Amino acid sequence: MLKNLLVFAFCMIANSASAQVDLGSYNVNPNTVTVAGVSSGGAMAVQLQVAYSKRIFGTAVFAGITYFCARNTSAFVEICLTGIGIPVSALVTITNEGAASGWIDPVSNIGGKPIYIFSGRKDQKVYPPAMDDLYDYYQSFTNKGSITYNNTTDAAHAWVTPDGANACDHFGSPYLNNCAIDPQETFLTMFYGTLNPRHSGTLGGNYIQFNQNKFCPNDDCSSISMDSTAWVFVPQSCAQQQACRLVIALHGCLQNQQTPGVGNSFIQKSGINEWADGNNIIVLYPQTISGNFDGCWDWFGYTGPNYAVRTAPQMIAIMAEVKQITGGN
Repeated sequence: MLKNLLVFAFCMIANSASAQVDLGSYNVNPNTVTVAGVSSGGAMAVQLQVAYSKRIFGTAVFAGITYFCARNTSAFVEICLTGIGIPVSALVTITNEGAASGWIDPVSNIGGKPIYIFSGRKDQKVYPPAMDDLYDYYQSFTNKGSITYNNTTDAAHAWVTPDGANACDHFGSPYLNNCAIDPQETFLTMFYGTLNPRHSGTLGGNYIQFNQNKFCPNDDCSSISMDSTAWVFVPQSCAQQQACRLVIALHGCLQNQQTPGVGNSFIQKSGINEWADGNNIIVLYPQTISGNFDGCWDWFGYTGPNYAVRTAPQMIAIMAEVKQITGGN
């Protein structure tokens, strides 16, 4: 009897492990795709916005990095993090040259689109001067009125959310800090206008873990330091094919689902889902793997020299997921 139960249990585990859920398609207007991220995810959010500015409508950057700051060499990483000596004008020139050469979308697409920037005054990982440089960089492509810059909160290096487990000035895992403000309400309102009230408690939508390998080279996301699975939060209204919008939410280093003690914390406690649930917003949570550079997204060239242009392998995978969600658009 015990032997039969053990065999049954093993089979159930094996079937569960081998089961694959494909990412669905929904009634999402491709012109409503936005992106938000923290730390390396913030840097990736900037890269997606600049490289795919035709397809990305709005951007929220928490402790991110100016576009192409590292210039494909680790020698510039420290400069990018401290903000001391960043040649903003040179990066603007590189961006314009990339657009003229067709490596990225025309920079004219950035103008007038909503941009939210958050820099914690106590951030000692991506220092405030680095975010000031990002703010200056953006002003070369859009007007100040399109940018909201919060640089007055005493936050450490983290994604700031009302659901954060840590105090505002705490630096440490899972890098979700509560500063008694709701940045998600701010940037989602910038993106989509007046919102219905924030949901709390049990949400009506579903968290769906899907097969991310389908969107990577040779069906192998590990080859570009991405995980075999990722997550999407789908409100009931969107599952029923009502008209919806899409936010790409990008975790930071040491914040993916593989990180011990973190797991799905960013996915379930980002503070975006509570607004998304009642406002017809799908939230996509792509995932890296932990074995390479602490699970950071590539903002300095570890996947190759084209890490920040439209042919960047990680960005191609993310945008392929977006295309699937938006029904091929």
